[in-house]
Amino acid sequence: MSFKLFMLQTLGKIRPVEKIEAERQLLLNDYNEFISVEKSDELKDFIELENYINSDSFSKKKKEIEALHFKGSTEYNQLNEFKKLSKAKHITSYFATAGSETLRRFEKFRDSEKLKEYYSLKDYTEDGEYKKEKSELQKQVFKGSVEWNHYQEFKKLEKSKPLKAYLELENSSALQDHETFEKSEKLKRFLVLRDLNGKSKEELKELKSLKSDSQIKSYFRFEKSLKFKYYHEIKGSHTLARFNELKEMINSDEYKKRKAWLEDKQKYEKSETHKKYVHFKQLTSDGEIKFYLSYEKSRSYKNYLDVKESFDLKRYYELKEITESKKFLEHKAYLEDQKKWEKTEEYAKQQKYLEMKKLPHLVRYFKYKGSNAFDFITQNEVIFEDNFTAGLNKEKWSTLGYWAEKLVKENFSQSGDLQAYTDGKNIVTGKDGVKIQIRKERVKGKFWNPAAGFTPHEFQYSSGLLSTGKSFWFEEGTIEAKIRFNPVKETASLFFLLGEKASPQLNIIETGAKNRMGLLENKNGKVEFTGISISNLKKGDYIFAFEKTANRVKWLINEKLLFEIPANSIEFPMHLNLSSLVINEIHSGLPVNFEILWVRCYKRK
Repeated sequence: MSFKLFMLQTLGKIRPVEKIEAERQLLLNDYNEFISVEKSDELKDFIELENYINSDSFSKKKKEIEALHFKGSTEYNQLNEFKKLSKAKHITSYFATAGSETLRRFEKFRDSEKLKEYYSLKDYTEDGEYKKEKSELQKQVFKGSVEWNHYQEFKKLEKSKPLKAYLELENSSALQDHETFEKSEKLKRFLVLRDLNGKSKEELKELKSLKSDSQIKSYFRFEKSLKFKYYHEIKGSHTLARFNELKEMINSDEYKKRKAWLEDKQKYEKSETHKKYVHFKQLTSDGEIKFYLSYEKSRSYKNYLDVKESFDLKRYYELKEITESKKFLEHKAYLEDQKKWEKTEEYAKQQKYLEMKKLPHLVRYFKYKGSNAFDFITQNEVIFEDNFTAGLNKEKWSTLGYWAEKLVKENFSQSGDLQAYTDGKNIVTGKDGVKIQIRKERVKGKFWNPAAGFTPHEFQYSSGLLSTGKSFWFEEGTIEAKIRFNPVKETASLFFLLGEKASPQLNIIETGAKNRMGLLENKNGKVEFTGISISNLKKGDYIFAFEKTANRVKWLINEKLLFEIPANSIEFPMHLNLSSLVINEIHSGLPVNFEILWVRCYKRK
């Protein structure tokens, strides 16, 4: 009996498995919720709100709003200023004139085409533009003009010998024949023979014949002519481009029309300048224009103009618009409102923040934020698990022992065992996990006799076993199993780990004749146990755990450490085994069930 276990149970340190599983599920739910919240826009919004509510700008804003009053405010001063301007004499006189029939007649005529024409012609006549145009018209003659200079330049170019030669050859048949023969095979052959070194007699003869050819003679005569030389000088030259430009200009209708106008002696009398001057004199005597000019000089109109663009009138209208506006009236009411702070966006944000602060999932998020509560979840991953509710998973579990499968392809018992291990018939799965059942029945099987080997035998009991020898081997991490602890003293039910060899054997739990957790080793033919007794453990469901790190091996019940040893002698992979065997005759309580509700293995990420 373990005194440590006794004290843990007496002091209530071994917590109920239901509570542990509920807490684990709750923690997993909280973890999943934590991850979801951490990625959510809601959290971003909350943190943004929190930063804002706790900021100096928020505090400052609140103080500013609560300090606002109408008296002494900008709006208060604007309303008083508007009332004073409304009673000012120059403003009242302005509005009297602004509504008069005389002003309407005056302003209506001001926009007339007649008045616009009068002022336009007045400016034209009196500002010197008229005299300038008249003088310029009288000065403009053909001789000495730009047009005259262009004409002289054209005539001079027209008489030049190179240009004449170009115009004579351009598009002529002589030039076309010359250019055609230049591409001929005959000329090409002549040039090849002429430039060839070390000519044969036949080639000399052919060259002589070609030299006398009339076409070749004519080609070189034309090539060396002065006209052809002039043609190449002028072709593509600025002179030719300028000649063509001037020719096109002089022959254009626009040029001819301009030349005729420059040579006309009556150009002023026919001009728009003269017509404008005559029309201006007529408008000066018009009755409507005389009225307009007279009213424009009156005192009432001058006051009207002085006030119309004045700062006072602009300010009057500005204040009128401001003080009568919906915005002003609303702000005035706002400034007079004693509960203005509660109506602000900032207050709404503050209330939203306070509401969000109470949301259970956000409360839980900040409870876990920065803590190590999720360390096991985040630092470990499940590498093997089974709750057996879907039946026996034969990809995970074998109903043959590791060595039985390797050696004889069927289960066998050890000397002294009263049971035979069936091939899965004693394995019962259901919603509560898996049961390995010991039944009272005659079963034929084999047992291992060190002297005689595998010997057939008839057993009085049947049982079963499960092994992960073909599917899963554990090296380092944590193994947990929820097991119903209900020892029957005539049996031995075990959840243990084995490597390739039969020793050492790590019993995560052994229950029955002996109730213990620890290490079984065969030393010089003698089995030695290193571990802890759990004989005083109360019946019920427990999570039995085994942890292996690089340095230590630990045994736990319901997350409480009961025993640990150095890991020196356990540096090898191990597979999981579940089995029940019969040690003595069982007189009651059959079948005996070894119940495993789930198994789970973890390793560090």
